[in-house]
Amino acid sequence: MPRLRIIGIGNPLMGDDGIGIAAVDRLRQLDLPPDVEAIDGGTGGLTLLTLIEGARRIILIDAVAMGKTAGSFACFGLDELMSADHETLFSVHQSGALPALRLGSELGLLPPLSLYGVQPAVIAFGQGLSPAVNASLDLLLSALLADLSKN
Repeated sequence: MPRLRIIGIGNPLMGDDGIGIAAVDRLRQLDLPPDVEAIDGGTGGLTLLTLIEGARRIILIDAVAMGKTAGSFACFGLDELMSADHETLFSVHQSGALPALRLGSELGLLPPLSLYGVQPAVIAFGQGLSPAVNASLDLLLSALLADLSKN
C-alpha cells in the first residue's frame, strides 16, 4: 500500500488545466521512492475519493484560480481547502473537486491532504501548457519533491 499518493487533476485538452497531468507525467519519469505513487486523476470529481482510498497521505496538483501571476503556485492544506474563503480555488473545474473533498472530509475518508495549485494563464480548448505555466513546472516539482523529503 503506498504511503503517499500524488494525484494530478486536470484536462490536458484545455490548456493550463492540464498542469496536474503534466506534473504527474514528469514525476513518473523520476526515480520516486517505492512508497510514492503518481496517478493521473483525470478531471477529478467524486472519482477522487476512490483514488484517495487506502493512501496514508495525498498530494493533489491542479490548476487553481488564485488571482496571481500565471505560473505562480501555492500549497494549501486540507483545512484551508475546507474553509469557505477558498471556495473559488476550484473555479477552473466544473467537475466538483471541492465538493468531493468536502464529502470525503465529512465521511472521515481523507488522510492528510494538500493541494499544489498552479495559477493558469489559459483555460481554453487546446493542447499544451502556456509558456508561463510550462516554465513553472520545474519549480513546482522541486517544491513538491522537497516536501516529500521532509516526511
